[in-house]
Amino acid sequence: MFPYLYQSPNLTIGSYGIMLAIAYLTGRHLYITQLNQITSIKINTEALIVSLLVFAVIGAKLMFILKNPQIASLSDLRTLTSGSGFSSQGALIAAIVVMFAFSKLSKVKLSLLLDSAAPAAIIAYALARVGCFLSGDDCWGVDSHLPWAMSFPDGIKPTSVGQTVHPLPLYEIVYSVLIWKYLNYSQNRETKPYFQFFKLLLLWGACRFMIEFISTNPIKILSMTGSQFGALLMFLLATIFFSYHNFTTSEKKPGK
Repeated sequence: MFPYLYQSPNLTIGSYGIMLAIAYLTGRHLYITQLNQITSIKINTEALIVSLLVFAVIGAKLMFILKNPQIASLSDLRTLTSGSGFSSQGALIAAIVVMFAFSKLSKVKLSLLLDSAAPAAIIAYALARVGCFLSGDDCWGVDSHLPWAMSFPDGIKPTSVGQTVHPLPLYEIVYSVLIWKYLNYSQNRETKPYFQFFKLLLLWGACRFMIEFISTNPIKILSMTGSQFGALLMFLLATIFFSYHNFTTSEKKPGK
């Protein structure tokens, strides 16, 4: 593990922070490129991207605190200023709110903003998970003796001596890249509004829900972890969307 790339009395550069920066820059590039390819409307992409960054960080931090009140608090300055302790689901919710507001203010279709962001969001998530893996934080899973189980003795939150666990960040990287490849493949083939976005929610929600069964996150709601409950909501929202679309489409068919 490489939790710190550089350390001195005055400066510490962590691998997680570096990967978050790479994730942001990659997602930004892909999002702007996609927006420019599919619309001739002049969009203030810089204002949109900066707003997404700021509020996604705030949303990620607030959701982490909400999920983990036993170790994090709004009244604790260390929690608020820490470079760790973020929730991807909080960032997602904040990003949707920002896009909704930007859509209303700039008169750009919300579906355009959401659908274009789907591939960029999941590949940025994959890169952020690389940071989790390199830093060896507590994102690793439960104990395992499978051939690919790993230990994190030098991580920020190290495993015990002789302990091997599920390398959960690697699992998330794999499924995130697969989702990204699928969304990338269908990006220019899918013309129905909101389909790309809800495909992301469906696939991401299903994968995250399953992966939480082997995570070390504490049980919070209805025998589920906070992240698992959030993933279930993502999956259900997407299922409702596609079910409603199929129902209304079949109602409009001739002879119905």
